[in-house]
Amino acid sequence: MTTEITKEFTFEAAHHLPSVGPEHKCSRTHGHLFRVEVTVAGTVDPVMGWVMDFGDLARAAREVVASLDHRFLNDLPGLANPTSENLARYLFDRLSAKVPGVVAITIHESPSSRCTYRPGPGGPAPADVQIGVSGMVFSAAHLLVAPDGTREPLHGHDYRMSASAWLAPGAPANADETLRDCIRDAIADLEHRVLVATRPAVGRVEVREDVVALVLPDETVTLPRRDCTLIDAASTATEILAERVASRLAAMDALRSIGARRVEVVLLEGLEASARAVANVAG
Repeated sequence: MTTEITKEFTFEAAHHLPSVGPEHKCSRTHGHLFRVEVTVAGTVDPVMGWVMDFGDLARAAREVVASLDHRFLNDLPGLANPTSENLARYLFDRLSAKVPGVVAITIHESPSSRCTYRPGPGGPAPADVQIGVSGMVFSAAHLLVAPDGTREPLHGHDYRMSASAWLAPGAPANADETLRDCIRDAIADLEHRVLVATRPAVGRVEVREDVVALVLPDETVTLPRRDCTLIDAASTATEILAERVASRLAAMDALRSIGARRVEVVLLEGLEASARAVANVAG
């Protein structure tokens, strides 16, 4: 399964669009607070449990995005006509040269207008019908263990989630309701729980009568067994959780019954970091 992570950045800049004609408002020089979403795709590392470290992505992308901040975009080589579409392609070319696995750039020019540049194949068949559910939330705690044996403190998030399904033509009228019910089932054991990866990078997890023990080289972390959901993975990074939900949805008979062919899950941790996982529904 290929998983995507997305990190958001901002810059402020001025531009005008030289090809729209003098009567168009965008022919005048003006400015925006641009939001940039950088999406990286790959397989989840079996030890760390992530596609890449969000921190590494942030350091590389900030350098490129910062080169546009407080600039007049029309003056930059390659941006004589700085539409959102051209700007997304401009950033994709530069970021993909610095960050392996960049697959898409989304530019938000305003709160209601955005453009995504995503080269290459891989989308659903054009005849398929897409349905989506957004606004799903689950609240959970976790911690991540690094290969050197250090760990994060136990902390928590409200994970915001959206999911889509692509259906064969002629989908039933209650398809949206079915998808929402399936999502509830897929995340039920994550809600208000401590998420514990059973195959940490270092140490081991012991499930005892009343506690779950994370045994590390220098300490043992114990958690109430009733509070924990065990995740068969190397970590509980956002990528892993997105993959887990997508895999569960793809295996559900209820989605097959409405003709679902493919599901997509986008999981947002905090305000800027997200992961996207796609799975084909079992035949």
